[in-house]
Amino acid sequence: MRQSDYILETPINYRKDYGQFFTPSLVASIMAKWVTENKPRKILDPAFGLGIFYQEIRQLNLAYQWHFTAYEIDNNILSYLDSIENHNNLIIFNQDYLVSDINYYDAIICNPPYMRFQKFINRHEILPKIEQQICKKLGGYSNIASIFLIKALQELKSNGRLAFILPFEFFNTGYGKEIKKMLIEKHLLKQIIIFANEKDIFPDATTTICILLCQNDHLKQDIKITNINNTQEIKEISNISDYYHHQLNHTQLPPQKKWTPIILSLLSEQKLPEGFCKLSEYGTFKRGIATGANDFFALNKSKIEQLQLNDNNVCLCITKSNLIKKAIFTDKDIELLIKQDKPIYCLNIKETNNQAILNYLKLGEEKGYHERYLTKNRQPWYKLEKREPAPILFGVFNRGRLKVIRNFTNIINFTCYHGFYPNLFGNNLIDKLFIYLISDIGQDIIKMNKRSYGNNLDKFEPGDLNDSYCPNIEQFNAMNQQKVNEIIEIVKRDEKEAILMSNKLIKKII
Repeated sequence: MRQSDYILETPINYRKDYGQFFTPSLVASIMAKWVTENKPRKILDPAFGLGIFYQEIRQLNLAYQWHFTAYEIDNNILSYLDSIENHNNLIIFNQDYLVSDINYYDAIICNPPYMRFQKFINRHEILPKIEQQICKKLGGYSNIASIFLIKALQELKSNGRLAFILPFEFFNTGYGKEIKKMLIEKHLLKQIIIFANEKDIFPDATTTICILLCQNDHLKQDIKITNINNTQEIKEISNISDYYHHQLNHTQLPPQKKWTPIILSLLSEQKLPEGFCKLSEYGTFKRGIATGANDFFALNKSKIEQLQLNDNNVCLCITKSNLIKKAIFTDKDIELLIKQDKPIYCLNIKETNNQAILNYLKLGEEKGYHERYLTKNRQPWYKLEKREPAPILFGVFNRGRLKVIRNFTNIINFTCYHGFYPNLFGNNLIDKLFIYLISDIGQDIIKMNKRSYGNNLDKFEPGDLNDSYCPNIEQFNAMNQQKVNEIIEIVKRDEKEAILMSNKLIKKII
């Protein structure tokens, strides 16, 4: 196995195309010890890669005969394997595991590829076959790692064990619901291992990851939750089954709910304050405008003048996240961005008989913008989605502090931000909700519903935010309005001071 050579000689884009990142030997060793505890004869690795799991199992020197079956689709990575022909207990199929026939194994161990299923070129041919094999309907937006897991669980023999590395975000997604249901109802899931600092343990990972340990023993047991902080901690673990920090019974992990906030609440010092309610009681977060071709729709002042477009065919729009630098956004900020010739406008065609508009549309079609995924499904292709200005904007991707903006303008936004649209109850609470969202308490609670993508990058979908918790109406009403107004003014000149004041105000009401 020549991992360092492979990484050095293989472009990162190639590895991304195959969804490859490698399992450290310390982690592979823990997984190998666990799946072999019941003395399995037939072992499967559905995504062999450079063979780390086979290598770790060999080093265990098992005192019985065993056979290792593996699948690997990438010819290039197989060329980096050392002397595999010398191992008579190993067979590697150079084909896609997902299209292989169903077989059955005593143990399955895997670090599956990490990519969206839509990126699989042959997905339309593959998906029906997998659905037929496993007798389940799979969502078209599944991460391919989860589809590997579904098929592998189908191939696990009675009392067989499975160890699988998965992106932690799978616990929160819609496509994960069916898998979670299978894991809980069949009593397969025994342990979830979470890595607090994945970059320390998985330096190549592009997402926050976890390990699922499953056993097909039909025994209804509490599910163990393990939190590992660093590689030194892994070295000190002799038996992973005995190393855990919390236990949850099956009713505490309902398949229809997001598991991330449930699990993270066990590991976090921040607990949900008494009386808090869903944020959706005050309104709804919605994604921004998806154009399908931002480089065509986003415009600055000089380009508008160059194209001779008039004000009737453009509108003010936040087209990039970094256009907003501060937590309070006003008309003065818009004026400054216009002066700096930033892309603060969006094409919004009202006059289809305007020659300048016709010329620009022709230019766009020559560049193929009308044939992109979103544009070709719109009639006409350049029609803009309707959105009203949102009084609170929330950054989709965040590192560290969550980006929350109080918007005092009539500007709309692209998908770089989600917009909060208050209902009747939320209309008079906008400033108070904003203060809660910038407070450390509010940020910690909102983060319980995040999707982590590795390297401290957190992502939020509108549903994640709507399902988050915030003070109830009585708690919000208890907030001193004069203090609220004072904090709003202070945010404009000193955000750190405003956050400290927000913390004190939130602590008072909870």
